[in-house]
Amino acid sequence: MNIGIFTDSYFPQVSGVATSIKTLKDDLERKGHQVYIFTTTDPHVPDDAVEPNLFRFTSVPFVSFTDRRIAVRGLFHAYAVAKELNLDIVHTQTEFSMGYIGKFVAKQLKIPTIHTYHTMYEDYLHYVLNGHLLKPYHVKQFTRAFLYHVSGVVAPSERVYDTLRRYGVKTEIKIIPTGVDLTQFAQQKDPHLRDKLGLAHVPVLVSLSRVAYEKRIDKVISAMPKILEQVPQAVLLIVGDGPAREDLEAQVAELGLKEHVR
Repeated sequence: MNIGIFTDSYFPQVSGVATSIKTLKDDLERKGHQVYIFTTTDPHVPDDAVEPNLFRFTSVPFVSFTDRRIAVRGLFHAYAVAKELNLDIVHTQTEFSMGYIGKFVAKQLKIPTIHTYHTMYEDYLHYVLNGHLLKPYHVKQFTRAFLYHVSGVVAPSERVYDTLRRYGVKTEIKIIPTGVDLTQFAQQKDPHLRDKLGLAHVPVLVSLSRVAYEKRIDKVISAMPKILEQVPQAVLLIVGDGPAREDLEAQVAELGLKEHVR
């Protein structure tokens, strides 16, 4: 099959969505399919860069999410490219710019549209005017409107499935968890790593993620004083970076935990 994936987020952006799409693309190609990525431009990718089977469309930073992009043009260009590629199916992976472009392309070509609903937007409303502008009701209406004309929906988890049904989405939904390429996680033990980090003989808690507010890392930091009452030498190691970093560092300093949170 010739598959067109339409997404606002793709490498070199760092996100779970980008990783999920890359994993899906690689596996589909291993199975003999042709996969084409339609996505936004990225300031870290030169305009003259040659990226096989990847098409970028002029974009600007998204409101309140400056590390994310939204396409501002390319509707008919995307259609022309998709028509030339003779796409069999469109797989949208965003409810924003490239998602609408993908739906337009599928409608014009009279081919199915499958959509993967990645993001629980109710967890992100605080990013927009501290949650004062958008409410869960708006998310519900927006989601129902976007999914109304798609052929099917992929929910990566039961929580997503239940949320979409609660929103009143009538389209067929299948739960398909995001795959993981286990070959990237071959165990390599470094017997000296703890020594290098000065953690040779202490209990260590590890947080490994994008350092964002919705990850609730602040809750773990808040619990550290009680943990230290029981395990005085414990250390919380936060691995990653993201928009919440400065606030978390301030929280650590305020609680006097610099020796126990790194």
